[in-house]
Parts: sequence; structure tokens; C-alpha cells
Amino acid sequence: MDRILVLAEMQIIDDAIKMEQIFDDAIARGLEGIMAKKLDGVYQAGARGWNWIKFKRSYSQKLEDTIDAVVMGYDFGQGKRQDFGIGDFLIGVYDQKKDCFTTIAKIGTGLTDEEWRSLKTSCNKYQVSRKPNNYEVDKAMECDVWVEPKLVVEINADEITRSPIHTAGRIVRTVKSKTALEIETAGYALRFPRLKQFRDKLPEDATSLREVEEMYKRQGHKF
Repeated sequence: MDRILVLAEMQIIDDAIKMEQIFDDAIARGLEGIMAKKLDGVYQAGARGWNWIKFKRSYSQKLEDTIDAVVMGYDFGQGKRQDFGIGDFLIGVYDQKKDCFTTIAKIGTGLTDEEWRSLKTSCNKYQVSRKPNNYEVDKAMECDVWVEPKLVVEINADEITRSPIHTAGRIVRTVKSKTALEIETAGYALRFPRLKQFRDKLPEDATSLREVEEMYKRQGHKF
């Protein structure tokens, strides 16, 4: 089977806040994290130090509660997950003001083989031919398969962050030329999201965008 390799983008920075933003964006895209390297650092196999660092885990969980989110769609799997037919899945929360479901994370790790199979079987029941009209999804988060907003999952995460590729709470505005849109406020996103359990509840009883905003504020964020 042919495989496509995508080169990771390299950025040279000297600002810790900027590195956090790059890291949060990588997590929001469903990646494990980033590789941070000192410009003059030499790679040493098996060595522990600060020349090359895999920034993959959060050492301080700020999110005190779980989030009940709606499964919006999924992507086909690769490798071992090709047998399951699912490799990651997109979740979202309901925006009452816009009357639509908005994205907050795409999850590709943390499930057992049995959980992947169970999720795929459940998604098959509600699969639709195109993205539902009440879904607001950035192009970067488009899915191979869309499902109706029927499945609710309980999600653990380390923190709620901000990401321009997620639409929960995102604000866009028209640029001066009135021919394009730009992001004024990045959306909410979950850092290190992981499935806790499948929930037997209605989508309208899942966590709302308003509740996500309150949870974000309780972490100590002002904006």
C-alpha cells in the first residue's frame, strides 16, 4: 500500500508562549505533540538531556471535569487500524446561539482495540452521505465519514486551550477587501483528549459551548 509522507513544519522561536501555541495547535490536529530542538544541540541516541525534547505530555492537568461531547465523524484508519476502518474521530459541542455543533477535538489515541471496533459499529448506524448542515467544521478538521449527532462520549482532557482550527467559540470576521474571512478569536480545543466511556444520553444533554466557556474560565484564563 502506498503511503504519503508529510514533512513537519519547522519554526525557529525564542518565545515560550509561542511554543505553547504551536504545541496546542499540534494537539488540536490530533498529533502527539512536537519535537523541540536547540539550534546548536547535537543528537545523542539514548541520551537524556535538553538538546532534543519530545514535548508530548502535560505535567499539570488543569481541567477538573470531563466533557460529554457528540461524535461528528471519523477518518479511515491506517496500519493496524485499517482493519477497524477508523483511525480517529471528531467530537464537538452544541452552540446554542448558532444552533449548530462546533468542533473541539479530533481523537486518534487512547482507545483499546475493542473500543475502536465498538465506536465504528455505532457510527455505522448513523452514517450520512454528507456533512450535516448543522455542523460547523474547519477545512483542516474535515472527516472521511460523517455521522448524525446521535453518539455521546465522555472525554477526559488535561486542559481546554485555544486553537484556530476548531470552531467551538471561534469568531471570524470579514477582512477589509470583503473577499475573505480571518480569525478574530481562536476556538476552544482539548489538550490530550482521551475517551473515558460511551454515554447513554441524548445529544442535547451533552456539554454545551456555554459550559465549555465556564470550564475554560475556571482554569484561570480571562479570555
